[in-house]
Amino acid sequence: MIRKLSLYIGLIIISINTANGNLFSIYSYVRQRININTLSPEEIKICYALQNKIEDYIDNFNSKISVNILNKNGEFIVDINGNSPRIPASNQKILSSAFSLDNLGPNYILKTSLKQISSGGLYLDASGDPDFDIRHLDELLMGLNRKKLNTSVKIPILIRSINNNNWWPTSWAYADRREEYGAPITKYSIASNASTNALNNPIDNFINELENSINRNNLSSKYFIKPVNKNLSIDFISTINSVNSAPLYILLNLVNSESHNFTAEVIFRHSLNNWSHDFPNAKYSKWIKDQNFDSDNFIFADASGLSRENRVTTYGLSQFLRRMQLSRYSDYYFSSFSILGVRGSLKNVNAPITLKGRILAKSGRLNNVRSISGIILGKDKIFSIIVNNMENSTKHIINILSIVDNTKYCS
Repeated sequence: MIRKLSLYIGLIIISINTANGNLFSIYSYVRQRININTLSPEEIKICYALQNKIEDYIDNFNSKISVNILNKNGEFIVDINGNSPRIPASNQKILSSAFSLDNLGPNYILKTSLKQISSGGLYLDASGDPDFDIRHLDELLMGLNRKKLNTSVKIPILIRSINNNNWWPTSWAYADRREEYGAPITKYSIASNASTNALNNPIDNFINELENSINRNNLSSKYFIKPVNKNLSIDFISTINSVNSAPLYILLNLVNSESHNFTAEVIFRHSLNNWSHDFPNAKYSKWIKDQNFDSDNFIFADASGLSRENRVTTYGLSQFLRRMQLSRYSDYYFSSFSILGVRGSLKNVNAPITLKGRILAKSGRLNNVRSISGIILGKDKIFSIIVNNMENSTKHIINILSIVDNTKYCS
């Protein structure tokens, strides 16, 4: 009855996702929800030939690792410490990127605009586009020289300022905040805040680069930059120029294949329409619950996985990846993952030739943390492996995947 109802709704109604302007059918969304909600629960059907091989291999560090292997029938054929909460590193992006994709759609863009405001000034409305750079500033200012002004007084270009204590999630380590991978999270970024000056204060860096652009374009006699309070109400009249980011499905490759923390945090905030760093977030937590998997032991401290306060289980991550195979955006999602020996963060990992090109996965790495979760292509197996509190564990993860791949009698 429910399936018939969803088909009926899908045939008569098509809605517009006003957030990104893409047409999508209500039917596809309803079908996704029904498939996830009615998915048969996973069962524990351990293949002891395989589980024993892995347990023998990890005997010296069993307490530091979690391993789950899920077959195409939804059966856990390996479960080793699967419900032990562990620091996931960038495996946290498995969850947050799916949330962003589901809420925004694959064609959503980040738009950076120069706008006319009612007071007669201009406002630079930034978006956190990770690719936005100096040449884009020049593009935004293009044509201002041809604009006729009715006053001899310089026109302000407004930029919203923000307290510099709010650049990062509070749980990020101070040492990480000084590195490019821990760049401050703000709408006003230049090349993802990847310069030393931007790491100290991205707003000052953005203003400095905008001033340089104003000078390059011979506009210094007409315009000046005016930082304003982030809560100031601004009345827009029109948009003068805009620079668009790549669509979200391209940005997801930065997030998952290249494991870019800044992009993960930015698109997550766009999906919430909220730039605070507050966790846990009610909307995100509800969405996680709606995916109908075991997330009771999960802790969310950020979207990128840089926080050491995050906790997940390999049991839950495996379940979640199975549900993402039912997503209406499944192809976009999984195509954003790294491929062992081919692309992304797994490109240069030392691995047997038989595995290269066959591991589609998201990897994660922090000090004494290694994680990798994904799919063994050609085997129809979902896996999740996380190691905490052990150095140089990547080779052990690859060896475990080789054991799984070479054990023929565990379907």
